[in-house]
Amino acid sequence: MFRPMSRIALRLIGLFAAALLFFQCGVYLHAQAPIVEEPNYTPTLTFDVATIRPAPPPDATFHVSVSSPPHSSRFEVTNLPIKALLQIAYGWDAPVVGAPDWVANTFYTIQARSDEAADARLARLTDNEVRLEKRNAIRVMLAERFGLKTHLETRNTSIYNLVVVKGGIKMQLVPPPPPPENGEALPPPRPADVRAHGSQHGLEFVGSNASMRAIAGALSSMVEAPVIDQTGLTGTYNYTLQFGRDWSEHDPDSWPSIFTAVQEQLGLKLEGARESVPNLVVDHITKPTEN
Repeated sequence: MFRPMSRIALRLIGLFAAALLFFQCGVYLHAQAPIVEEPNYTPTLTFDVATIRPAPPPDATFHVSVSSPPHSSRFEVTNLPIKALLQIAYGWDAPVVGAPDWVANTFYTIQARSDEAADARLARLTDNEVRLEKRNAIRVMLAERFGLKTHLETRNTSIYNLVVVKGGIKMQLVPPPPPPENGEALPPPRPADVRAHGSQHGLEFVGSNASMRAIAGALSSMVEAPVIDQTGLTGTYNYTLQFGRDWSEHDPDSWPSIFTAVQEQLGLKLEGARESVPNLVVDHITKPTEN
């Protein structure tokens, strides 16, 4: 049985899977803005070098990291299961089905990069275009090294609709920046930041500059189902969310369930429903040869 820190790591693995992120388990999590699809933009980035090695099973010192520096082709992960890599490449909004068990419980360390010319090209792109490029490179690597074949299939799936409770939200609205003077361009939006702390009472998220899409994405990973933002809120928010997990269920001071915490601490509610949504169906995948 894993110790509590290992369970924290396993629960955090899927968090913000659609975004590229870096975190040290039980300490903090920093997330970039979610990827926005751009139908008129076609990414072409691939990795020139990708080293993939099995990682040892989790123990008391287990940690997970995913590092993807902005405007760089470098992509490195430590102790990550391939299911989490699929979620980074394809997004949490599409549940992964049909994959063998090892996809979720076998861990890998990966170091991948392209060349200097690719880095120079990425430096000229927007942040969102860079994320689209990096996602394309990860998808190509999965196809070439793991033999991944997938398709999207619409299935009747359990989801949660995120709505505002009757009493209103309890998060802190981040004031918009003042309008620029002398015709200057608007400053870029501040990046979302979420810090995750594990304790004997459960898990604590401290978020800042978070859009409702980012909040819904974080909640998706915790309830292991798509969370659809139905709040109609367009601002960004600071918030603290404390909720119990499996390792804290016998603690007399355990924080409440995530469903209760979302309602009491954020002024939001997760309403269960079933809806036809795209699922990422894994048709074929094999373990890579070690290199």
